[in-house]
Amino acid sequence: MRVLAVLLFGVLIFILTCTKSVQDFIFYRQLYFQWNPHPDFSKFLDFSSYPFDSPTYVFQKMGHGMFFFLFSFLLRRVTYTFKFVFTIGCSFAFATEFAQLFFSRTGCLLDVLYDSVGVLSYCSIFLIITKGQYAYKDFHDK
Repeated sequence: MRVLAVLLFGVLIFILTCTKSVQDFIFYRQLYFQWNPHPDFSKFLDFSSYPFDSPTYVFQKMGHGMFFFLFSFLLRRVTYTFKFVFTIGCSFAFATEFAQLFFSRTGCLLDVLYDSVGVLSYCSIFLIITKGQYAYKDFHDK
């Protein structure tokens, strides 16, 4: 059941990644995919054309991190290895952003970073909590 949850959430991320308009999907339940067999790969490395000071941009990128935070949570329920969670989470982040180039979206290495921050945040928070629990238990058992 946990594996199914990871797969379904991964499919949801991929759909949101590749649909032409996320807003149309959210508000009108319309999926539209526009295949581009010859993407401009140089856009993947373009860091200059983003409105970093726009509240909409910041909110959208926070969503990137939150989705991959949740994806990492679900992955962690399947495996107990953080190396696996980090590797799969960041690899999936790269794959979804790279796939956007083929679906007439703006896939960017910078978005891979935002997604990876979500993965790293989950791993860090979980490790801090579990280490704190073990330290607390060790302290009170003495």
